[in-house]
Amino acid sequence: MRFFKKKIFLSLVFLLMPSIFFSYERVPVILPFKNGGELHTFFYCFNDISEGKQIAEEIFHVKKYDELARGKRERMIPVPLGTRVGYYDWAIFCYGEEFWLFEVRNGFLWGRGLLLEEPRRD
Repeated sequence: MRFFKKKIFLSLVFLLMPSIFFSYERVPVILPFKNGGELHTFFYCFNDISEGKQIAEEIFHVKKYDELARGKRERMIPVPLGTRVGYYDWAIFCYGEEFWLFEVRNGFLWGRGLLLEEPRRD
């Protein structure tokens, strides 16, 4: 019984540790296209809107984050099923020359995007 309690405690520590030490999480996501194709990408998920500014500037070199965050967002797509995106309040998605900021609300991603000056290359 003692071994079982230790195992549960260690499991909880390892599950909660990423959320304590990291302000955001890079979540793999598969987005379906209307014609049956799929886009395999990553969302950068976080809970505080100010954390998004740091991600936008450091990772994507976006200078207009504040303008994007203040603007009105439109309902875009349902939260991708089977991902951890729904555990967070905000998400950033960047593909090619598009940069999107999403708010996770009511089971949907409400977003607003902008075009980057040059496409991102990973």
